[in-house]
Amino acid sequence: MHLLPKVFRSEGDVVDFDASKIFESIMKETGMPEEEAKNVTELVVRRIISSGIKFLSGPHIREIVCSILSENHYEKERKLYTRIGMPLMDYEEILEKVEKDVIRSVINPEKIHHWAANQLAEEYTLLRILTDEESKAHLFGDIYIHQLKYFDLRPYEHTWDPRIILKYGIPPTDLKSFSYKVKPPQNLREALNQLANWTGIIQNEFCGCQSFNHLTIFLAPLVGNLSDSEIRNELKSFIYEINHLSAISGKRYLKSSLECYPTIVEPFLDETAIGIHGKVDGIYSDFSSECLKLFDCFIDIFTEGDFYSHPFRYPVHKIFCSSEWLSKYQDSFIKVINEINTNQAPYLLNSSLFKLNDTIENKTLDGYLNHGILQKISINLPRIAFNNRDETLFMEDLNQKLHLCATILNKKYEIIKKRLSTNHLPLCNSLIEGTNLYQLKNQDLCIGFIGLNEAVKILTNNMMHETSNSLDLGMHIVTEMANSCNEFSKIYKRKFALIEDTSQRAIDRFIKLDKRHFPHISMDSYSNSTKFDKDIEMDLFKKLENQGKFHSLISHGATEKVSLEEFKQNYTTKQAILEFLRQIWIKTEIKSLNFIK
Repeated sequence: MHLLPKVFRSEGDVVDFDASKIFESIMKETGMPEEEAKNVTELVVRRIISSGIKFLSGPHIREIVCSILSENHYEKERKLYTRIGMPLMDYEEILEKVEKDVIRSVINPEKIHHWAANQLAEEYTLLRILTDEESKAHLFGDIYIHQLKYFDLRPYEHTWDPRIILKYGIPPTDLKSFSYKVKPPQNLREALNQLANWTGIIQNEFCGCQSFNHLTIFLAPLVGNLSDSEIRNELKSFIYEINHLSAISGKRYLKSSLECYPTIVEPFLDETAIGIHGKVDGIYSDFSSECLKLFDCFIDIFTEGDFYSHPFRYPVHKIFCSSEWLSKYQDSFIKVINEINTNQAPYLLNSSLFKLNDTIENKTLDGYLNHGILQKISINLPRIAFNNRDETLFMEDLNQKLHLCATILNKKYEIIKKRLSTNHLPLCNSLIEGTNLYQLKNQDLCIGFIGLNEAVKILTNNMMHETSNSLDLGMHIVTEMANSCNEFSKIYKRKFALIEDTSQRAIDRFIKLDKRHFPHISMDSYSNSTKFDKDIEMDLFKKLENQGKFHSLISHGATEKVSLEEFKQNYTTKQAILEFLRQIWIKTEIKSLNFIK
């Protein structure tokens, strides 16, 4: 024993070296057979003695054990035994980091702690949860697992029915450990305050966007006799409060969105309305004028922007419209055109292409429309095309990547199922009148894709807009992915769905790695999902008509972004813009439009 150094423990004391502790930990953490664990322990002890080390710590011993395991080809066991964290220099670099663009970047103590913890969580997922094949697929750039840092603990994003708050207050469940239970709101101000607070509270258990659906419809019974000016003031405070909540998390924004309708829609016309104090107040069709007031006031606020007239990046303003509403509520939609012209960025959604009755049937919690996305993974289509210049080989490789994604998504499902059972997601796991708030079985497992246009270009030498054959190939690829998602849903009895990918982070990562792996390729960027090249010269209506063909295959997020400058050149009057939208809604399958600078 005199040849072995003392050991400093994390508890703060110094103890004698004990080889049995190493043996026991190897057995426990790696599952190695006893005799092999004894041999590794003996090699570790010999290494320590021969090195003449005078002082040891727990992490140091673990490094030596990992080195011995690697040298003796126990790679699986080394992976299980390794320590996760970050080098001191990396942490110091975060502490000393200075952002050049201090307006757009946020550095504060909370964010620094998040950075450090995120690296640990990512390492854990890559080393412990995913197989070597799955980890390498993400690290090498074949796929991109979104929000990998939260893979082991949090669902991705969720859309909430505001009625659960309006009826039950916050939290809307029976969670007794929550600090204070707040009664259902007694006026519009309290309702908006509780909805904003719920966004911040529930964000602790999610990693992505929090949304409220049918907001103008469900808030209509609380408007009462408020004037337009009073309504605008309340709604403006609501939007500011949601944005200010981001400071708690150390972020610049908490991603959120609000769904706004100009009128009451089926099937809510005869639905009992929830009014003040969570009580029934007639039916929703009684409040169509209040719904339109809220709709108009939201437009006014988003048009105005903040104190500096800057647009509100979040919450995202989602405006549902139809060809009929564009005529019936023309004054309101002219105000929407004003919102677009002031460089705000609302999303215009074609209400006829969103099957509300299917949503109600498939994603209800006692009639409440709570639903979400459990996890999203994106596939690098240009990478598959680089490796397989033949269309048949491309489809075979794509099929393998789809199955790999399905396997990873199923792991996420089982992880969140476990986290719910152990109450690591206490709000999601709590009950509303005996039913769980978070319905895991109704969450979508989403597969996205990046660079369809570039993949088609590699395979055919033409972009999708250049020939009918290349467009057909693009449609064939997306159709096969959609069919695979449907097949996975049947096989696994879970909800798989194809999603449009707009993640610039995923695009940047793919292009960076592909430039390294394929230096002879001259592409500087990849397009989002099914998008055509942004610089093409093509009739706008024809372009949207072709893009709409893809929208019918995509379950989530199908949006066509339109250059506001290009749009203004072709449609100079508000009436012309409204007529353009009518034709788009009638003659194409475009689900959503977003006008950008």
